[in-house]
Amino acid sequence: MEKLHKKNIIIGTLWALFGQFGYMLVGLTANIILARILTPYEFGQIGIVMFFIIISKVFTESGLSGAIIRKKDATATDYSTVLIFNLILSLFLIVVLFFAAGPISDFYKDNELKNILRVSSVVLLIYAFQITHITKLVQQMEFKKKAIYEFIAILISAITAITFAYKGFGVWAIVLMQILTASILSLILWMFEEWPTVFVFSTGSFKKLYNFGINTTFSLLLNTVFDNVYQLILGKYFAISQTGLYYQAKKIQEVPVNALGSLAHSVIFSSLAKVQDDKKQFNLLYNKISSTLSAIMGLVSLFVIFYSKNLIIILFGEQWLGSVFFLQILIVAGFFHVHEIFNHVIFKTFDQTQKILYLEIVKKIILSISIIIGVILLDISILLYGYLFTSILSYFLNSFYSSKVTHESFYVDSIKILKIIVSASITISLLLFINSSFNFKDYYSFLLIPVMLTIYFVLLRIMNVFNLINDTKIVYQTIFTKK
Repeated sequence: MEKLHKKNIIIGTLWALFGQFGYMLVGLTANIILARILTPYEFGQIGIVMFFIIISKVFTESGLSGAIIRKKDATATDYSTVLIFNLILSLFLIVVLFFAAGPISDFYKDNELKNILRVSSVVLLIYAFQITHITKLVQQMEFKKKAIYEFIAILISAITAITFAYKGFGVWAIVLMQILTASILSLILWMFEEWPTVFVFSTGSFKKLYNFGINTTFSLLLNTVFDNVYQLILGKYFAISQTGLYYQAKKIQEVPVNALGSLAHSVIFSSLAKVQDDKKQFNLLYNKISSTLSAIMGLVSLFVIFYSKNLIIILFGEQWLGSVFFLQILIVAGFFHVHEIFNHVIFKTFDQTQKILYLEIVKKIILSISIIIGVILLDISILLYGYLFTSILSYFLNSFYSSKVTHESFYVDSIKILKIIVSASITISLLLFINSSFNFKDYYSFLLIPVMLTIYFVLLRIMNVFNLINDTKIVYQTIFTKK
């Protein structure tokens, strides 16, 4: 049984990674093409609108899907309750955004924002029709189906959006892509997955699920608000085009962060929840997974920092060079945020979600101070460095309190992260020295990628953090070989 469970974990992990990689690859490709057709100002408009859509989406989800995933005996009534709640709340929020669109448009002195927000809000109702199906696929570890469905949806919508952009529809091409992606995915789910066997709202079921979800909801709400509030601040106090530059940098940062975050909240959470009663087995699985993913995120951060300018030019063109500074800060902050997500999985698994909320409140208080100072001084660098500092501090706070739950050493995990940071820093320093010594210009610097990989993984091995060859063998033997 244990061997079968481990095999399911690795298969689920691979499909989840494939799904996330495929989905984000298509989305990023579409974004790259659209960035060469549209302007930073138009992406800035979308960045502002998406703040309100993303916040509303947090409310509609309300942490109920996580509650169902954790619940070992989830019933049809539970799923029906979540569906009805999502439908009612999404309709309410659409009405709220419809009337709020006018004042928001006036605040930014951009009349077009009103219609963009009103039309984009329709996606909330579409999301409501898919959340229970997605939750059931995750709960049952059907990640292959989920990956295929999501890939089909994003591929069709991306092609359509690019076509409309070339036809001169401007910012509406991006709006169309978002609505079409959600619509196609919902349609596929209702066509190929089971329909609800009952359609009732159970007060008892809602209370049980909500008790779990309320803490994660407020925590996620705080995190989402502050994670996206920079788009509003840049658009109001600096320029909407600055919001566009930040938005594109954030899109690149979100590729690895969302991939690993989604993996943590789906495969890892679902898998660890099944062994929550065995602390030894839980810690063994968690440590192995977190070490591997930490090494991967460290490498991604290293690559993006070193090649940030080249990446922006290749992907978006020289008109987006203002995104380089945003990208470098955001990717480092993303490294720590990913580890914060890993710690949240521990809290969710052992039903201590109130800790997530308390820690998020502390994090946002600190972040608010840096935001206020940055706005008063009208200094973008203070805004960004404040965000980075808060991400670092938040990781250490989350790691400390999660170690209390698992009874693992806080210092061991912290030292592991510090070793990865040191390895990446040494690697960058050596690459800069080699690059300046041999004068690798422009795209010739990509010839240093093999050197980067070698130095980084050798340093990780020397520091006893991650051994690429041996750890791969251990994972294989653990899953496919009987002990």
